[in-house]
Amino acid sequence: MTLANLDGALAWLEQAGVADPYGRVIAVTAAPEAAVALGVDETRVLPFGDGVGGRYSLWSAVGVTAALALGWDAFEELLEGAAEMDRHFRYAEPLANAPLLAAFADQLYVQRFGARSRAVFPYAERLRLLLPYLQQLEMESLGKSVTSGGQPVTWETGTVTWGGVGTDAQHAVFQLLHQGNLAIAAEFLLVRDPDDAADPEAHRQLNLNAIAQAAALMAGQASDDPQRHYPGNRPSITILLDRLDARGLGALLAFYEHRTFANAVLLGINPFDQFGVELGKDIARRLSDDAHADLDSSTRALLDRAGS
Repeated sequence: MTLANLDGALAWLEQAGVADPYGRVIAVTAAPEAAVALGVDETRVLPFGDGVGGRYSLWSAVGVTAALALGWDAFEELLEGAAEMDRHFRYAEPLANAPLLAAFADQLYVQRFGARSRAVFPYAERLRLLLPYLQQLEMESLGKSVTSGGQPVTWETGTVTWGGVGTDAQHAVFQLLHQGNLAIAAEFLLVRDPDDAADPEAHRQLNLNAIAQAAALMAGQASDDPQRHYPGNRPSITILLDRLDARGLGALLAFYEHRTFANAVLLGINPFDQFGVELGKDIARRLSDDAHADLDSSTRALLDRAGS
């Protein structure tokens, strides 16, 4: 897909009348020699280590797109916020170490209480893309069935990460959290001080809704009417950001990275490989090359139906 996207971008530039499309290309890659072989000038190749997985690459040369979009000052603040969380994770004692405590809670919910999914709810519209980021970070890192030494694991690994944004999610999925009989751990993200020109009272009401939901999950409410009985004792975590600025966002993203790493250490698995993803890519390449002979009949039939 990367090469197909490159071809599409070059064609778009040519159609727009750009005489030297490659002169507009910056390559960010773990294989700089391959970029040069494709025609990218070596002065416009930004390399990064081949051991850096995509979900961990924001802090590498891959972050150039964010730097270009946000400006260097904002990107530096993002990096410094992440560095502050790095230092906290490295030096804080275990009982005061936020990513480690969160990982302990994650494992308690999964291994002890059987909560195999975690629902994340940012009560800030600007964090609406956090969920797909977390889905890749957590499920690609922790979805393993062997230890880092290659032995089969005999315990649960990873959880299904899902959720939604603020009060929209309340009216969509919270019924399941409050009265369903599935074990689900919830996570709320709040911002204390709004800095996006929002109505302060509307922001206060938004936070009150989140806090109320967490309280209701914990305490529940008894009723003689079984349909209005809320059992309570439903686990949740609340993360409160002082401000949602570049520095705070950097610290938040680094918190989730370190939390994922700590979970992997507790589980004895490698959070940095992604071989399960590679299998699908390999089959896609074979399909693209018309290497269909060794495919199962179901896949061949689907290819025929799809006109592929």
